[in-house]
Amino acid sequence: MTATTIRIIKPHSERSLAEDLASIWANRELLMVFVRREISVRYRQAVIGLLWVVLQPILSTAIFTTVFIVFVRIPSQEQSYPLFAFAGIAVWQYFSRVVIDGSNSLIANSALITKVSFSRLIIPMVAPLAAALDCMIAILALIVTALLMGAHVSWTVIFAPLVIFAVASFGYAIALWLAPLNAVYRDIGIALPAVMQVAMYMSPIVYPESLVPERIRWLFVLNPIAVMVDSMRWVVLGTNAPSPVGLVVFVIVTALLFAGGTRMFRYMEGNLVDRI
Repeated sequence: MTATTIRIIKPHSERSLAEDLASIWANRELLMVFVRREISVRYRQAVIGLLWVVLQPILSTAIFTTVFIVFVRIPSQEQSYPLFAFAGIAVWQYFSRVVIDGSNSLIANSALITKVSFSRLIIPMVAPLAAALDCMIAILALIVTALLMGAHVSWTVIFAPLVIFAVASFGYAIALWLAPLNAVYRDIGIALPAVMQVAMYMSPIVYPESLVPERIRWLFVLNPIAVMVDSMRWVVLGTNAPSPVGLVVFVIVTALLFAGGTRMFRYMEGNLVDRI
């Protein structure tokens, strides 16, 4: 007599957070396949390939340096402005890609979703993992540039991967909310680039906090994007560490977004096949 395997399939809305995490872990090999595919496809037909990873923040840094140093003439800072801007732009470009690509991930993989059964939670996770390579290369370019300019590179640079992980976690938590909503309501994907542009200029990425009026500066201190950028500047360039209160707020907001995002994703997942 042969043993019979019984598989119990729960409705998506009845799964717990622990079961979601277990499902992601069980599908980790498939996730790595998706990540390797994303990395190989992204620059396959690009003439200079991965050099774009370095050129993008360098060109953006050159533009903002011209605007803020030559035209706006912001007050001199303790840290070189190009290095200050480079660090902020590298983090922002990574975060922006995680959110935008993660939000569009279900639509981009709709053919796979409608034909194969697997944990859909891993799909928005491809962007933060694949783009992490680009971010690491950009940060290495920042370190090399700082050394060539004779600037101080702090020993805390060893914590740069931890900051990248924090950025990935925050971006993934946001993508968990936006990906299923965007799959059903395409207005999300249309409006998202403009929203991200506003978020960039409302965060001290290419300008110092000293330019912000003092009465509202506390908003920037608690801004999760500012915390991520300040953390990278601190670990690489040895600037002032982010506010402890800001770090606590960042952790709490990320945890709440992740818990709520998995619940939202779980709630909408059952209708995705029919609506995507």
